[in-house]
Amino acid sequence: MKFRISALATAAALTALPGFAQDLVLSIGSRGYGPAVERNIERYTAKNPDVSIEWNKVSDVPGETRKLYVTGLTAKSPTPDIYAVDVIWAGEFAQRGWLEPLNGLLDEDTIDAFNPSLLAASSVDGEVHALPLYADGIHFFYRSDLLEKYGLDVPQTWEEVVSASQTIIEGEGNPQLYGFVSMWAKIEGLFMNWLAFTNGNGGGFYDADGNVAVNSPANIQATQFMVDLLHEHRLTPDSILNARPDDARTLFQQGRAAFLMVQDFVHAPLSADNSPVAGKFDFTRVPYFEGNEDANSTTMGGWFLGINPNSENREAAADFLNFFTAEEQQLTAAVEDNRAPTIPSVYENEAMGSNEVLAKFGANYEFGVVRPSAGTGASYPRVSEIMQLEITNALHKQKTVEEALSDAQEQLDALLAE
Repeated sequence: MKFRISALATAAALTALPGFAQDLVLSIGSRGYGPAVERNIERYTAKNPDVSIEWNKVSDVPGETRKLYVTGLTAKSPTPDIYAVDVIWAGEFAQRGWLEPLNGLLDEDTIDAFNPSLLAASSVDGEVHALPLYADGIHFFYRSDLLEKYGLDVPQTWEEVVSASQTIIEGEGNPQLYGFVSMWAKIEGLFMNWLAFTNGNGGGFYDADGNVAVNSPANIQATQFMVDLLHEHRLTPDSILNARPDDARTLFQQGRAAFLMVQDFVHAPLSADNSPVAGKFDFTRVPYFEGNEDANSTTMGGWFLGINPNSENREAAADFLNFFTAEEQQLTAAVEDNRAPTIPSVYENEAMGSNEVLAKFGANYEFGVVRPSAGTGASYPRVSEIMQLEITNALHKQKTVEEALSDAQEQLDALLAE
């Protein structure tokens, strides 16, 4: 058994190291998947003693890692054989021919076991180009103590969120208390928010035929609701327009909001012993609008593992990839490392009972939607920028919602026609 770790941080990391006999090189950061990486390598090489795996510990800063990959892949370097990609890179890398299609390397049952919403992020032209390794996403946090105080059920719809917020704010009589906080600064998180609201209204980035339709009636209505939360209902602070995830989390943690919608990482600080809301909050799936109970409104993220098409060991890489992302390894990572599985059946395992929070996250991922990076490919960064700007214009009332989304549609049509 051979198992080596390197911590190269330059483009040389994507080139086979002379003088070292090696079969496979895996590139993934040390923080994202934590101790699961070393554990999985040791398990695999114990079963396959003729295989050596070199773990190339790339940067955990996504932008740095992306530059590293692009340099090596453009040069058609044969290493790494397997590498980790952000959910929003997968579509672009697949379109550029930087990820090997997996349908011919793995059986369809193996691929179909994964969360279908996540698989969509790496699917181009009907082929899956990377397997989701672990997930994260937006969730809806609420003050359970306040709901209980006022005899309110956990809101399932956005209409119920407004009603519950108004009841709590009126009852508390605290001018520093708001109904809802989230990340509405002009950042990627704002686009994720918009996707949650619009998909929760039966809309979304694409229409039923797969065409970009950001100015659809359903999207206009959902975006207007976002505007009204701020300007008509006055249920959010003005600072929401500059709020990033941790800003929103801080307000909620200080007891200044009844509801919070951000990514799942906030659960740990909210639950800490010194947190003012510890034991006073819970979370549920992202709300939907009335009549859209089955809407996929949980905007998801995560990291994937794919195979370098220039690898000289693609079949061996596929076998390792299959093992690394398999149900057994995902279950261990969930129970021991608190990493959210991407295979839905893992959440049904009785061993998940030891991590009720992660199991609840998994239930929300059943209603997942991913950003439109697979379909827009290399244009996705610009797509997100356009959407962030026009949603911001609407929230600031610099444009009407219809004007903002129509302007976005026009820009997207021109961009994606190139």
